[in-house]
Amino acid sequence: MEILDLVIGSSSLFAIKATQAFFFFFGMPLPEDKWEDWVNDDGFKGKPWLNKSKKYLFDELSLAKKEFKDFLSSNELMNETVSENGGAKVVNQYIQAHVIRIKKIRLIIQFKVYYNVSKNAYGTRYLLAKSCWIDNQDGKVIKKFSRVVGQEEQVKKGGKVPSNIIKEIEKELEKAMWSEYFSEYKS
Repeated sequence: MEILDLVIGSSSLFAIKATQAFFFFFGMPLPEDKWEDWVNDDGFKGKPWLNKSKKYLFDELSLAKKEFKDFLSSNELMNETVSENGGAKVVNQYIQAHVIRIKKIRLIIQFKVYYNVSKNAYGTRYLLAKSCWIDNQDGKVIKKFSRVVGQEEQVKKGGKVPSNIIKEIEKELEKAMWSEYFSEYKS
């Protein structure tokens, strides 16, 4: 459902969405025009929604998407944001904050673990697992979370990390990412 506003053209009336009207009247460049498509296309590989242990993440993703769609389609919320926070540019910042939040949830649902080796001062090689996060300032991906897996020679079997250790590390990193998300958005 789209909330429509009437805008007077040079010789005719035409209907546009609330967000378009808002940016038109305040003389600001319109943010990405395909928000609905972006929100609906999570871009997941495989079918992570079938993993029952990630249900809480999909519930949170649905909530974040709903709040974002509500914000985009509501003149009242946009006007309230402008009047309470001092300016039309704040609306674009709110849109970016919603986008970053959704990106973070998507990242928690399906993230990549990077492994590398680090030596301590005594020359012992340790295997590290790292994962990324989304920066709140510019929405770029940054490496933020890391876990020491153990001494490389003790962890790797046949030159590879065993799948049970990979699953354990993924659970730890997911827990750390959720904890960070929770501290940013829920506390």
